[in-house]
Amino acid sequence: MDRINSGSLLIAGFIAGYVMYVIDLALEGWFGLFGSYKIYKEWLVQENLFKGYEDIALFIGHQLNSILFGFVFAYIYQYIPGFKLLKGVLFSIGWHILVLIVAFIFGLGGAKWLSGIINMDINQHITLFLLHLFWGTTLAFFYKPMEEKN
Repeated sequence: MDRINSGSLLIAGFIAGYVMYVIDLALEGWFGLFGSYKIYKEWLVQENLFKGYEDIALFIGHQLNSILFGFVFAYIYQYIPGFKLLKGVLFSIGWHILVLIVAFIFGLGGAKWLSGIINMDINQHITLFLLHLFWGTTLAFFYKPMEEKN
């Protein structure tokens, strides 16, 4: 963990999560894509979690996830080939594949939310992939590794 620029990661993770969230909101309905936040909000409503505060809980949870999952990016940053933005794209693709694998394994085991991911329609899968690309690329753009800090 000593090779991770934690301050930079906190900022980059927050910005990347925000960009991903805002793109999902702003482009809702564009060619039948985006607006995936509604799916996650509906899950919270169905489970009666954060009653009346689902939007706030979703945003805060998303931001925390962005920062926490950003640590994976920062940890493996030096091992991802290519220049800075390519690292973000490659990480995004790998991350998306990992999300699908986890959703598939646990979804088949009965995890309701994760089975919901594998059962999404094609437009929602395309949306999730594009949002992961925006997230990872933004994360790479704003993250400054320790070796670049000085």
